[in-house]
Amino acid sequence: MTRTRFLLAALAVVFSAGCDRHSTVPTFAGANKAAPESATKTFSSEGGAPRSAGTVSTPGLLHLTLQQIDFAQIKTSPVEMSHLSQDLDFSSIVQAPSDDIGIVSPQMNGVVSRVLVDVGDTVKKGQILMYVTSPDVAEAQANYYHALSKLQEVEAATRLIKTRLDLSIKNQKRLEGLVDEGISAKRDVEIAQEKVASTSAELVASEAAGNAAKAQLSAAKVRLAALGISSPSKTPDEITTELPLYSPRSGTVVERNVIAGQGVSPISTTMTPRTTQAQHNSLICIADLNTVWVMLEVPQLEVSKLKIGTPVKFTSEVAPGMTFDGQITRLGENFDPNSHSVLVRTQIQNRSGLLKPGMMVIAKVHTQRPGESGLIIDTSAIQNIEGKDYVFLARADNYFEKTGVQRISTVGDRTLVKGDLKLGDQVVSGGAFVLKTEAVKALVGGDK
Repeated sequence: MTRTRFLLAALAVVFSAGCDRHSTVPTFAGANKAAPESATKTFSSEGGAPRSAGTVSTPGLLHLTLQQIDFAQIKTSPVEMSHLSQDLDFSSIVQAPSDDIGIVSPQMNGVVSRVLVDVGDTVKKGQILMYVTSPDVAEAQANYYHALSKLQEVEAATRLIKTRLDLSIKNQKRLEGLVDEGISAKRDVEIAQEKVASTSAELVASEAAGNAAKAQLSAAKVRLAALGISSPSKTPDEITTELPLYSPRSGTVVERNVIAGQGVSPISTTMTPRTTQAQHNSLICIADLNTVWVMLEVPQLEVSKLKIGTPVKFTSEVAPGMTFDGQITRLGENFDPNSHSVLVRTQIQNRSGLLKPGMMVIAKVHTQRPGESGLIIDTSAIQNIEGKDYVFLARADNYFEKTGVQRISTVGDRTLVKGDLKLGDQVVSGGAFVLKTEAVKALVGGDK
């Protein structure tokens, strides 16, 4: 006890150094002096304490002078009725939304002859991005013209047969009239009828050949479209082996994985459960970056704290001092069996274009802990005295009341408590250790 009294006496000497020579060291509630009736001012709105004539004590209270309050840097914060909240931090990578991505890839084997764009370029839908040289292009166009020529040939033959058929029918009718008049023999009519029948059969065969030729031409057109050729060359003499590749959408070139002279072939894209973006080897990738995604890898213990629409704040070293606002748009369904985490999709408006795919960002999600609501105070306001937790309530005229509390739960600088507190009470959250020191001094003094 002697060592404790010595340390407390030393603290009192240091503390009293901040006071004027006419003030006295504040006393704890155990003293029998009453508070002066003339002391009526309370804490000012500017964070300081009201003026007071001196230091006295009242049972249950501590009293400080203005100089002591300034020296101790006493600050207060209100008791709030709220949920205990928690900020969850995640680091992740910016992605272009998969719905807003377009990839460019050849549909045939070939060699790149020209590339017209680079990463960062803004392109329009339908703009030519590159050229690929391939014999498949020439072959597809040749097949088209062969099918077109065949169809034209069959259609010409069909027209000729129809003309012959019309003439045969007219001749048959003429002969039938002559037979009725007794001028022509019946055998001539029979021959004319046979001619009409044979010509009709030729027409049926020709029309069938025409349908087959149309089918071949349609197949040739489909092949051209599959290669990305919207229309063939105007004439067979203009057939070329060079094929232009067009942009499938408007946006920004975010990937370019091709150079002139590079051999290319058709590719396919696949999706995996742990990504929302196609894993591909596209030659060129275009994305609309007005909106970007960030996939948060959230442990399964934290998933219940998140919901669709929860706001998220993002920061990045690329934009010091700037904060980007986003929100959760999708909660993942597939948990990773190794990390026991799930991907949660967040979306950010990126009108400024500062956020780029592949960029590292820090996400801060403000959540509420389920079932933990009540009186919330700053954690720094709680002082432990002889194994029990207390706070100091700011009362009128520079008085502070020591009040016992019970900690329920703490998250960072906020604590859920139970105790004789009311909504709006001002508790000392800055400089509370000084009041604790005075309270302990009073306890030691009471043990003498």
